[in-house]
Amino acid sequence: MAQEKNIFINPKGLFNPKYNGFSHIVKVPEGKNLYYFSGQWASNVEGKLVSNNFEEQVKQTVSNVKTAIEATGLSLDDVVKQTVYIVDFTPEKKQIMIDEASKEWRVKNFPASTIIPLPLLATAPNCQIEIEIIASK
Repeated sequence: MAQEKNIFINPKGLFNPKYNGFSHIVKVPEGKNLYYFSGQWASNVEGKLVSNNFEEQVKQTVSNVKTAIEATGLSLDDVVKQTVYIVDFTPEKKQIMIDEASKEWRVKNFPASTIIPLPLLATAPNCQIEIEIIASK
């Protein structure tokens, strides 16, 4: 018996979120397993921040998200929700995040998403981005 797929919903009464890399609603069918991932940030394997540059941090953070999700046998297509934390948020940082993440995050349907601006992250001094995900399969 084939398992149902996640359902990505973007109601006509809401703006098209695809240009910003997310969906408004994701329905996970009954019987699927949910996976909750801790926030990933721009660390190397020693747990050190790779760069103070925001763009480089985004690249490393997305790479770390991919590494974590692939370790479970899942793919980015299985992500149903992401929460992105950005220190000292600006529209320019949001655009860098979208541009850099879209180079790796090539999926048919984007997950539901929230961006949370904040003054600092507890992960490491000068860390500017953290991405937390939920996936299902």
